[in-house]
Amino acid sequence: MTQADTARYTNTSSPMPVRAAEQGRRPLSDEAVTALAGAYHVTRAELLAAQRRSFGQPEEPEEEPSADGARVARKLESLRTEVYGGAAPSDAHLASEGNRRSGSTALTEAMVRALRAGEVAEPEDEALDALALALDVPPVYFRQDDPEVDALILSARAVRNRFTVMVARGAGQDMPKESWDQLRDFIGRTMADILTDDESGRAT
Repeated sequence: MTQADTARYTNTSSPMPVRAAEQGRRPLSDEAVTALAGAYHVTRAELLAAQRRSFGQPEEPEEEPSADGARVARKLESLRTEVYGGAAPSDAHLASEGNRRSGSTALTEAMVRALRAGEVAEPEDEALDALALALDVPPVYFRQDDPEVDALILSARAVRNRFTVMVARGAGQDMPKESWDQLRDFIGRTMADILTDDESGRAT
């Protein structure tokens, strides 16, 4: 079929739409793709792959991240920025620590990297549980999408992280042990009060 012959399929007065697509200047309209695929006796996918070649693009389109994959990636980014100040543990460290704490081999450095990028369409529960252990967050963090729950977990994790850093740096070293114990108890009671169930069975 010549370019001139395509005009009757694209409902145009000239072969310009096909010529522009073949020269990598302007892609075909969706209607033209459907009509020409039928005329060429190929699938839409095959025709679109040919068009991508004309534009110097990979024949296979990049897959859109899944909802689950995108959620995990977003939550990992929140931990990196809000808890670790933009410098999260390395992928290799998280894989090693997660496997050690979970007693499994669910994580690899490549797997953690893919989870960060949202490239894992259906993350395995075992891998997410190990990742949660490595990051000191409850597994529920990766399995729900409630902003308030996320905020609570991130806030608690950030407080714990700061407290650990304070102790490591010797901050408050002049405080007596009793005072430190009171501080720990206060933080523990506060979190317990937040999570105490009321009569309806929901957290207050």
